[in-house]
Amino acid sequence: MTSSLHLVAPSAIQDELNRIWESLETTNTTRACLFNLIFYTKKTYRAAYIQRLAQAVIEKFPARVIFITVDGDSQEDALKTQVSILTSSKGDYDVACDFIQIDASGASQVKIPFVVLPHILPDLPVYLVLAEDPSHDDPLAHELKKFAHRLIFDSEATDNLPRFAASALQQASDSQADIADLNWARIESWREMLSAAFYSPDRIGELSKINSVQLTYNSHSSAYFCHTRIQSLYLQAWLACQLKWTFSHVRLDKDIVCIDYTRNKSPLEISLIPMSNSHLPPGLILTMELMTSEGTHFSFLRDFESIHQITLNISTPKQCELPCKYIFAKAESGHSLVKEICHRGTSQHFINTLKLVKQMDGQGLC
Repeated sequence: MTSSLHLVAPSAIQDELNRIWESLETTNTTRACLFNLIFYTKKTYRAAYIQRLAQAVIEKFPARVIFITVDGDSQEDALKTQVSILTSSKGDYDVACDFIQIDASGASQVKIPFVVLPHILPDLPVYLVLAEDPSHDDPLAHELKKFAHRLIFDSEATDNLPRFAASALQQASDSQADIADLNWARIESWREMLSAAFYSPDRIGELSKINSVQLTYNSHSSAYFCHTRIQSLYLQAWLACQLKWTFSHVRLDKDIVCIDYTRNKSPLEISLIPMSNSHLPPGLILTMELMTSEGTHFSFLRDFESIHQITLNISTPKQCELPCKYIFAKAESGHSLVKEICHRGTSQHFINTLKLVKQMDGQGLC
């Protein structure tokens, strides 16, 4: 929960925070902070969604939140700063942390780094959530990155995923900060499940015989999510990297994305199939079907009534195995951001996936 915002001059931010905390001394409110969490977004319809992410994070991990919004269309010299506290209930007491909001016009955004820097708590890591497309030239984002230990991108902000991948790889090369992406975190359960399902030498041997993969995803978009292919594009690229498939080309067959690979000179195809369901989260991976050249079929099916449950059915031309269930962590708003904050370093699997997605440029994927 966010307390009411107090409008203050930039020079009075800390004094106003101290006054708020003094007023809470007799309450069951505990002040806490594990890290600095900076959000940067443009003043668009998605700003409210990004604010909800901030609240979701402090429900798990209290942090000093600095929330920056820039109105790029405004050329007035305007910069407004407000402060409040974010609280999350922990039984008989509330854990609370600082919230600093900075709203600026396009003309005054050059001042923002000078406002932010004095309010970064020293000796604590700095996580920067960039809710804008990193492939676009943005001087403010460039300055904010200098403060960050970890850059967390939101690939939903891009309209060209291969271009986004190229830019993210460049950031990883140029910056000493770790990088991550919210959509990459959203498929972590699928990656873990596939690793668990193909655990034995026999199962791994079956993977080497795959010649066809079909991924079905929820193509129903929302006000905040319209690039619904991204999670399935990431998952297929990660699988291809792990199995050392060689990318050939991408083609569109109406709404179906067909991605051709080769494995030891043998062709194989991955199909990304849209299915619209307004009751499920946009972009959610619904099913995954893997077929081998010998007729073995691996079918991962999501339960639409309990979406955190996945059933694996395995069949061969001669027999069908008993179904096996996997349970994903229940999805919550902001859960993907919490995951990426918890992880350390930059995932080499993520880097390899970005390198493969980068090769698909010019294909109109997103």
